[in-house]
Order: sequence, then C-alpha cells, then structure tokens
Amino acid sequence: MSAAPQHSQSKRARDKAALDAYLQELFRKIEAQDLPDLPSVLISGTLRCGKTKVSRKLARRLGHCRLATDEIRNATYLHCPKAEKRRIAKYVYRRILLQFPRGVLLDGTAALDPPRRLPIWAKARGIGFFAIGYAFDRPDDKERDLLAYRRAHPCWTTRNMSDTDMHDLAERVIRQSKGIRAYCRAHDLPYFDLDSARFAPERDRIVAEIAQSLSIETKSAPSTTRARPCF
Repeated sequence: MSAAPQHSQSKRARDKAALDAYLQELFRKIEAQDLPDLPSVLISGTLRCGKTKVSRKLARRLGHCRLATDEIRNATYLHCPKAEKRRIAKYVYRRILLQFPRGVLLDGTAALDPPRRLPIWAKARGIGFFAIGYAFDRPDDKERDLLAYRRAHPCWTTRNMSDTDMHDLAERVIRQSKGIRAYCRAHDLPYFDLDSARFAPERDRIVAEIAQSLSIETKSAPSTTRARPCF
C-alpha cells in the first residue's frame, strides 16, 4: 500500500476518534438532564424567520434539551474540506437522534442542508420535523420587519449588511421559504409561515401547534439502532 492511502486512512481514523469523543461528551451532558418522554424534534427553515425563538420557547415549555446545529457544526465540521462536510453532518446528526429519539430538540438551518434527507429519515423513525419560513410575496414588508428588528435587538446583520443589503436578504428569505414550503408539501412534512410583523402571537401559535403535535404522538418509540459510521 502506498504512503498516501495509509496517511489518508490514518487521518480519517484520527478525525473519527475526535468526533466520537466530542459526541460522547455531548451525550453525557444530555443524559445529565431530565428529558421529557416526548419525541425528539427537528426545527429548521430559512434564516431570519424566528425558528430559534420558537425552538427556545418550545424547549422551555416541554423540557426538551435544545441543541443548536450551528454550534454542533462549528465544533465538528466547520473547517473540514467541502467534500467531507456533508458526510460528517449526516453522521453527527443521525448519531444524536438515534442516541436520543426522545427528549432532544435540534434547531437550525443545517437540518435542511442538501440533499435534505434528514427530515425524511427522522420522520420514518417517529422523530418530529417542523419547518418555519416566510413565503409571503412581500419583500418590502419583510425588509421592513428585518430593519425594525435589528434597530431594537442585537443582530448579526448589523455588522455584515447595509440597509440596502437587507432588501436582498428579504428577497432571499422569501425565495428560500417558498422552496422549503414546496419540499415540505412534497414529503408531507409540517411547514409554518411566520409573519414577522406579528412576531409574538405568531411564535406562540406555532409553539402551541408543535407542542400539541408532539404531545399526542402515538407512534412507537424509534429504533435505537446505531448509525453506521460513514468515515
């Protein structure tokens, strides 16, 4: 065997060992919490549509251990080569959900990263998936809401985007939301439009609907079969 393949295999083994060590530490932290006997859940959607605030309120209401996919990505595959990121993400999120089919909430855009198989995989195992977007055809209205929010709250767009850029962001949010809504309809997955002009009541409405859906869940508990390593 040549030196190059040996080096590649050795690096993969080291990378997987580090990843498994990270997951075991994460699992210990989750197991230390008093998890509810409710299905685990994925909440995803486009950026700047309120999914994180919905997730936080839902976790407080039901007791789920909330994990942000952005934080997991930053700790595991942010700086990996592009060709590796999809495989690592698949491994990490499936390992978490197979280990904790009940009581965990994963929140973030990563659940809908291409090729968008994680929601379908989760649904087949009794794990909830809910998408949130803003698919109304009113970019001016969304731009207004985005600008109003960042005037009143800390927001990453303040550092990275001018007021003019916010109109482009509003159009992007609407375009992505329409794509996510179509995907959810095609796969019979729940999707919510959240009108940011009425944020608080809209957030509370979505939290209540998701909570009810999880609470009346009658499917059997998902399989605890281990995810196959994909390194």
